Amino acid sequence: MRQSHQLSLILIAAVITLACLPTLGPEPLPTFDANAPLTAIAQTAGVAATQTALYAPPTATGTPLPTRTPTDTPTSTPTFLFLVPTLFIPPTQIPLGSSNLDFECQVLSFEPQELVAVSSRFFGKWLIANIGKVTWDANNLDYQYVDGDKLHLQSIYDFPATVQPGSTVQLEVDMQAPASPGEYYTRWRINAGKVRFCPMELRIKVN
Repeated sequence: MRQSHQLSLILIAAVITLACLPTLGPEPLPTFDANAPLTAIAQTAGVAATQTALYAPPTATGTPLPTRTPTDTPTSTPTFLFLVPTLFIPPTQIPLGSSNLDFECQVLSFEPQELVAVSSRFFGKWLIANIGKVTWDANNLDYQYVDGDKLHLQSIYDFPATVQPGSTVQLEVDMQAPASPGEYYTRWRINAGKVRFCPMELRIKVN
């Protein structure tokens, strides 16, 4: 009976010992990670990039150049203008004559000198100078039509002003051109009482 009890203890001890020993047999293969190669490549690339960044020369950063500010304001070159005075030429003047007669005139100009339209109304004008020895008194003088084409609307006019020797006066006659084109002529004169003097002619072209 005692021997059976000892044998049971030995068996129990053997079982416990075997349970504590590592299991014999082939070791299981390690599990293969499909992403391991990519992870290694990524890690290798990261290390390479880090080393490249460490040993690469620093990137040159463009620094803007300072704006050049001129210190001296350029002085404009003076321009010299040579002003030549305009030569003024007075209009042609007819020198006044002189006469030993009491009543004498000088016709200085007349109008119109351009073409006159057919049937148009216009003024015939003469600029007259007193070159005689006496004053022309407006109260005693008139001027009137003598001969030629009848262009006038009134044949006689009172003198417009008193004229001293050496002075001038403008005489006007209201006229109308003929209805037919052509050249026309009229003549007038000044009356001083019984004295007839200063013939005034006017020639016009009607078109």
